[in-house]
Amino acid sequence: MDIIKKTNIDFIGKRKAAYVFSLVIILAGLVFFSMRGRQNFGVDFVGGEMMNIEFSTGTDVSEIRDILGNLNIGYYSVQELGENGKSFIIKSGFGTIEKILGEFGSRYGSESFTIKGQSQVSPSMSTTLRNKALFAFIAGMIGILLYITIRFEFRFAVGATLAIFHDMLFVLAILAITRKQIDATVIAAFLTIAGFSVNDTVVIFDRIRENIRKHRGDDYTAVFNNSINETLSRTILTGLSTIVVVLCLFFLGGETLHVFSLSLLIGFIIGTYSSVFIATSILIDWHKVQPHKFNV
Repeated sequence: MDIIKKTNIDFIGKRKAAYVFSLVIILAGLVFFSMRGRQNFGVDFVGGEMMNIEFSTGTDVSEIRDILGNLNIGYYSVQELGENGKSFIIKSGFGTIEKILGEFGSRYGSESFTIKGQSQVSPSMSTTLRNKALFAFIAGMIGILLYITIRFEFRFAVGATLAIFHDMLFVLAILAITRKQIDATVIAAFLTIAGFSVNDTVVIFDRIRENIRKHRGDDYTAVFNNSINETLSRTILTGLSTIVVVLCLFFLGGETLHVFSLSLLIGFIIGTYSSVFIATSILIDWHKVQPHKFNV
């Protein structure tokens, strides 16, 4: 289904503006990321304490989060168990549980809640999780690089892979700027974004290959622009359909899925953007520096 017809937009000609936009956001995000240090990461990665607390009367989860936020204890998360608003899982940094319980006692009374369980997430466990997440990401990137090299050629694979790294850094930058914490759900979001981004890019690459075979010329800029314009309707329709679903998850999924859905939302938008402006532009600029006859 075509929602946009007969466009003739010079996407490749706008690549420098796209480069500058991405570079500004990513560099700003990296500055915020370096300034926050360990606060960028949730308990899953840096270790901390976890407790299961049950209140005698129903308590709103947002109220619990507001209390913890006012304590200035750094990273924390609150997960409601069940639907009666009585039982919660609280994760926070080392040495913070006593402070949290003291505040709950002052506000609700020490007899109004019971600690059902308490444990620690050790740094060694967090290091293991971090290493596994890094290994999964690297393995995924290698797989994508090999797949696109076999299906197209090496330069296309490099363009698609760099676009994925661009998307990851962009999402990471936005999370750092908005002071969100990276946990295991964010890593899952990163892998999902990588799959979405490369799928969108492959569709454009397919049309580029078809048009290169038809024209058999050296004006790759025109071929790439025509290919992006011809697939623009499909690109926008795919992006909008996924973004609508993620918006529902963002607004209706609750606080537990907030960072996960936010990461997906940013990633899907930027994944669509990078497929159009970044992946193809890398190929054109590489060709200008080192001319190459595409054999697709």
